[in-house]
Amino acid sequence: MLLAPEARGQGYTADAAMLTLDWGFHLAAVRMVWLKVLEPNAHAIRAYERAGFRPAGRLRQAGWWYGESCDELLMDAVRADFPGPSRVPGRDA
Repeated sequence: MLLAPEARGQGYTADAAMLTLDWGFHLAAVRMVWLKVLEPNAHAIRAYERAGFRPAGRLRQAGWWYGESCDELLMDAVRADFPGPSRVPGRDA
């Protein structure tokens, strides 16, 4: 997810990721969602963790960050981590 500088630090990434997981697990009936994030991107990693993603692995030197190679981290979330009804008002699982 890419945000304008003035929108960063507002929690939009975590909210968008959480709503995506909510939709996937409660409405689309998926079992697992995964993503890749560059290891130096600590802000994104924290946002994805707040949304419910967990570390799942690493691809060594698979990414590129400001002219240097870096690892890509794999993160995933599974349906069992999101019990109960949808967080979207009026939407029940």
